[in-house]
Amino acid sequence: MIFLIPLLLIVAVLFGIDYLYFGDENSKAKAKQELKQEFNSSSEQEKKKYLEQLFKSKS
Repeated sequence: MIFLIPLLLIVAVLFGIDYLYFGDENSKAKAKQELKQEFNSSSEQEKKKYLEQLFKSKS
């Protein structure tokens, strides 16, 4: 039982270091993902407009 307390402290310190060290990278990755989603949505809208224009010109 006495060995669990130092083990828990070591695990807590490792998670704390991980949080502080990689927190900045997580925010950068989220921003990049949001930018990619915005690009995909804008390209999807452009595709939809192009297809609508093609079908309107054939009718």
